[in-house]
Amino acid sequence: MPYSVSLRRLAPCLLLAGLAACSSTPERAVGGQDPRFQPAAASDMLAQTGWELARWTRPGGALRPVPHASTRSRPLTVSFFHERGAPRMAGYAGCNQYSASYTVANGLLIVRDRPVATEMACAPDSMKLEQDFLAGMTRITASSLDNVNNPQRMTWVLSSGDTLDFGRRTDPIAGGQQGPTKLVYVNSQRVPCSAGAGRAMCYQVRDSAAQPWQLWYGDITGFRFQPGIRYRLRVVEVRDPNPPADASSVRWVLDAVVEQEIVPR
Repeated sequence: MPYSVSLRRLAPCLLLAGLAACSSTPERAVGGQDPRFQPAAASDMLAQTGWELARWTRPGGALRPVPHASTRSRPLTVSFFHERGAPRMAGYAGCNQYSASYTVANGLLIVRDRPVATEMACAPDSMKLEQDFLAGMTRITASSLDNVNNPQRMTWVLSSGDTLDFGRRTDPIAGGQQGPTKLVYVNSQRVPCSAGAGRAMCYQVRDSAAQPWQLWYGDITGFRFQPGIRYRLRVVEVRDPNPPADASSVRWVLDAVVEQEIVPR
């Protein structure tokens, strides 16, 4: 069943942690932190993904013409990435390049401010499509992915009733940087650890099933962790040129969830 989210229809507990996590009381970390509640970056399933607009459906079912690569036209695109820890989206809007900040709240894509775009002039039809596309980003009322761990289709529903369907394309370079790709295992529970001047919840990771678990003090950008599930991930390892104080300069960006296994308690 496709993963679909609308803030007005689904309970936050279901969206944040799933039925299994909601039905049981998680262990508390030092200081009372609930391990179900991850940093914003960890719950951003869009991070490190790239898309092109495949279909624009108007209210009533009529299709609005949009450019496609198959007709030798340049498609409208959007890519999501984290720039120095801040979520950003960017792409081509039909005439100009654009960029904007975004938030994923309980699975819903939110773009509060109209994207900033270059100012090239184009044909009237292209300009109209671009204006509607950029304005529509701030009017998303529901968003959905066909698969949270490895999505290939994304859908936006706008307040106007228009529906925009996107197909997965080449993902952006992680954080604007190239880096080596590696496979890692992530254990089913995070554990308390010392991070800089305070306490935190760290991932337990290892490179192979034969190795002991080791602590990973950093974040895994784009990874939507759920307690009780053991993962095997493909990540891109990048260096942050301006890491926070007492933080590692190395960080991981999720490329794909290769395997996942429910671990019985």
